Amino acid sequence: MCYDLWNHTNLKIIRITVQIFSLCLILLACGEDPAIKRGKELVRTGDTAAAIQQFESVIRQNSSDAEAYYQLGLAYEELKDATQATDAFKNAQRLAPQRPEIALALGRLHWHTGNRDLAISQFQNLLSNSLNEDVRLQLAALTGDAYHVQRLRTEGSDDYEQTFTEKGNMMTFTAKYTDDYSPAISPDGKWLAFASNRLQNAELYLMDLNTRSLRQLTHTDELDEYMPAFSPDGKSLAFVTERTRGGMMLPPVQASGSDPSSASIYLMDVDGRNQRPVIDIEGAHRAPVFSPDGKRIAFESRAPTRENGSTPGDANNDDTLEIYIIQTDGTNQMQLTHNTVDDGHPTWAPDGRRIAFTSMVEDVYQIFVISASGGTAKQLTFSNASHYQPTFSRDGKRIIYISSVHNHYTLWMMNADGTNKTQLTSHVGAHFEPSLSGDGKTLVFSSDRSDHMRIYLMDLAQPIQEAELKARLAGLKPHCISLATAAVGASFTRDFS
Repeated sequence: MCYDLWNHTNLKIIRITVQIFSLCLILLACGEDPAIKRGKELVRTGDTAAAIQQFESVIRQNSSDAEAYYQLGLAYEELKDATQATDAFKNAQRLAPQRPEIALALGRLHWHTGNRDLAISQFQNLLSNSLNEDVRLQLAALTGDAYHVQRLRTEGSDDYEQTFTEKGNMMTFTAKYTDDYSPAISPDGKWLAFASNRLQNAELYLMDLNTRSLRQLTHTDELDEYMPAFSPDGKSLAFVTERTRGGMMLPPVQASGSDPSSASIYLMDVDGRNQRPVIDIEGAHRAPVFSPDGKRIAFESRAPTRENGSTPGDANNDDTLEIYIIQTDGTNQMQLTHNTVDDGHPTWAPDGRRIAFTSMVEDVYQIFVISASGGTAKQLTFSNASHYQPTFSRDGKRIIYISSVHNHYTLWMMNADGTNKTQLTSHVGAHFEPSLSGDGKTLVFSSDRSDHMRIYLMDLAQPIQEAELKARLAGLKPHCISLATAAVGASFTRDFS
């Protein structure tokens, strides 16, 4: 009997051991190859050449590794080596024809290298099968917009109108041929503040998004006002004011510290009353944004002067932009960054602990994040393209930003740690100044996709569906695409580039 009990116990132990061993084998098989994971991290941090060597080493050991070929293609695509990328993607597709992300990558490469017929054919083959949402959104963004977008008629009537200037003179104008830009949506999603040069200088306007009624907030003939930002309670607006540049659209995609202009940051009630300066000292102060508790404002500045006459960072930062934080009453100013290159366009994380911003790295702008109390900044983007104007999602998990990848300004989204980059727009024209509603469902931005700069609303709750994608691809014709590409190139000649 003891023997039977001992035998039964040992059999049970052996059975459990086998099960654990089998589970380990399954987890090992399903887990990511450490060598490929290392290569992906090298790509993410900008060491693409080393990543290519890593993936090629994996392929030499296992020439049937589809994932290694796929990642190799992505690395070559990052380096804009279309020939090598195409070969790698084709090998990956040969080994894993069922993987839609590989087919999408190959089609994307054809699309950006001008082989539009091949690209459309590849995309249509993709749509003949059921796609997961991630691949469908990537395909939608590659050929247009990933989500439903509508233009907001901020210009009102196309007719000529009359208004009194600050000096009491009558002025006749039309908003039909002017630019509307610098949009900011209120936390409750009911109001839109924006700038317009319809009166030959930049003034701020407020639109009721329910009734579409419009109200002019500033009336300054000789000044430009732009870059409005709502306070968290929606009762106040911070904005930038500077001497007018004669109808030029402001601001550029990212200001430069070498620009000799002077600008200041003001606050006002949301109805335009009670305008007062936050920073009333010499300097170029722009891109204000409220902290989540509404008590502080982060902004970019070129060496503002302290009350005692000293200049923060004046040893090496006189001609560069830095990020600063100040109380809304103008006290307790703190310099957050200390670099020898331009830092700009700060944005607060919803928890108030972090600030994302752009900074120049080897002649291109990248996105960084830094503690709101200072310290060492962490780089989030690494590429040969520039990335601008970050804004956090309301849950703090993602960042929406502008990228110049593929030589035109498009909207993108990534995880807050810099991973999982997803394109949102690829429409004709350039796209700037993303601003999110409080519920995170509406993204407002400016674009010249209709010739003039206008304001657009993207509904993040309505992604483009498969049937819409099929109709979009069916309507694409090579000669139309060529004209669209030419239009995109032409957009860079405007004042904002």
